[in-house]
Formats: sequence, structure tokens, C-alpha cells
Amino acid sequence: MNENQSGFHSKFGGLWIDRTDTQAVARELARFEDEKTREALEFFHRWGYVVLEGAVPHEAIDTYRAQYAEAAAEPERLRINVPFGPMHEAFTPEKALIPGAKVLDTSMLLEGGDRLSFAPRITGFLNALFGGPALAFQSLHFEVGSTQTIHQDTAYVVVDQQPLQLAASWIALEDVTPGSGELIYFAGGHRMREWTYAEGASKHFNFGRDGAQAHIDHLQYLKDAAASEGFEQRSFLPKKGDVLIWHADLPHGGGAITKPGVTRRSLVTHYCPAAMTPHYFQFLPAENQEKRAAPSGQFYASMYFPPKLFFGAR
Repeated sequence: MNENQSGFHSKFGGLWIDRTDTQAVARELARFEDEKTREALEFFHRWGYVVLEGAVPHEAIDTYRAQYAEAAAEPERLRINVPFGPMHEAFTPEKALIPGAKVLDTSMLLEGGDRLSFAPRITGFLNALFGGPALAFQSLHFEVGSTQTIHQDTAYVVVDQQPLQLAASWIALEDVTPGSGELIYFAGGHRMREWTYAEGASKHFNFGRDGAQAHIDHLQYLKDAAASEGFEQRSFLPKKGDVLIWHADLPHGGGAITKPGVTRRSLVTHYCPAAMTPHYFQFLPAENQEKRAAPSGQFYASMYFPPKLFFGAR
């Protein structure tokens, strides 16, 4: 277990659950009168993730999926990342069936997305974790499994100056079956010894600064550390509407697809406290650097789309 003089497990700080002072964490937990919230936070603190069963109503998922299908029929409305392709390219339904393809920021674009990414139980947990409103600043819609190597979000999903002020949700849009490329993770791995870039100055991977080998070494380190420190690999086989929320540093990825043609429809959303700023804001036009309030009372931002297009606006 990595401990730092800063009082956090990471040299970069973190959320209140990331303090090394266990008594201080216990006092924070005791403040939550709702037993389910307290138990969920305790589990998250220990294991780096928590599962909220049935957190998203089926009706909300069906509405979102119908809106996604409508948008998919008008490809110019969507953008997609395909492995080894451009950072964000024109969408086609065929591309969405490539393992690892990510349809970008549908949670913000589609009117029904807010009822998923900020379903009441997700919002309640995030607000307790962050101590206030949350900002959803990236969402990724998957039709099939990602098959992504086990990694840590802090290497790629960047919150300026506070890299661990970050969490993510994984919402099952259908029942997930074995062999579909299900989500995998190292339980408790958010507490393995910290990997850094730029000679310890950063948690964020930058290809121009760090080079490919540093990234390869990071991914290998996660596997080696899990084996040597005894972090168990687990799989998530949820029912439709179940949600897994994970810690910024939880090592996770996508399992192998052993049943070709099987879908694994899901929605991933990355969050930070609404007061924080996504790193990508510095690369956007000023008019797009907006944290837009949503019907849920939480906030959204997007690297790829202007806020005027959020929530189904045309």
C-alpha cells in the first residue's frame, strides 16, 4: 500500500475516502445517516468500486436506446472512436460493432441520457463522494465489448491539478452474458503502489512527452502488481439497469469476446466535482468551455460537442 506525507494514498491527493487517516475516513462515513449510502461508500473505500443493483429503471434505458437508434439513423449527429482510428470520426452503425468502438458523449446529446448518467441512486452516491454536485464530462456508449487492456483512468481522463477527483459509472443497457467482453477489474487495486509519468510529476500519459514504452510498462505493471500483491481479478455480469461505479485508479478493462456477435450494450460516464475543470477545456473554443446544468440538477460538459446541442437540441 502506497502512503504519502500529504495524508493521502497518492502523492496527488484525492477525495476524502483516499486519506490515509482511517479514523478521519470513519468520521466522514459516520456523517451519512442513510445506511445504504454509508455501506456503499464503505465498500467503495475498501474495494475501489461499488455495484448499485437496479439503479436505472428499464423504462429510462428503453427511452435512451430508442433515442440512440434514432440518432444512429442520422450518422451526422454522432461521433465515434474506433481502435487505431482518428480521435473522433464520423459515425456509422457498422463501426459501432467493432470491439472497442466508443460512441462519444451520447449521455449529453440524447435527451434521455441524463436519466441514466444521473439516475437518482448514482447522483446520491456521487454527491456523497464529491461533497456536492457532479460534472459528467465524458460518456462512452458501447454496443459490444471493449476488449481494452486493464488500465487506470487517471492515465487518460484528466482533471486539471486534481487527477484523483474522478469517478466513473458503467450502466448495463441489457443483461450481460459471459463471453461478451464483460467488464473486468482488480478489486482493491486502487490502492496498489502508484504509477507515475514524467519522473513522478504526472499521473497523465502524454505520448509526446513519455513515449510508447512508458505506457506499455504501465499496463504491464498493473498485471504484475496485481499478481504480486494479491489483487483478485473480478468480472461484472450485471442485469439490465445495474450500475458499477469505480474509483479513478481502479485497474479495469474489457474481457475477451469469446462469443462473436453477442452484444454488450453499456454506457460509461466519467465524472468529477462540478467545481473542477476537465483538462480538455484548455483546447476548446471559449463558447464550448461550459458546464451546462441538466434536469437532474447536475452538470455536463463535452470535448466533442457544443453545449447548444445537449439534451436532444437540434
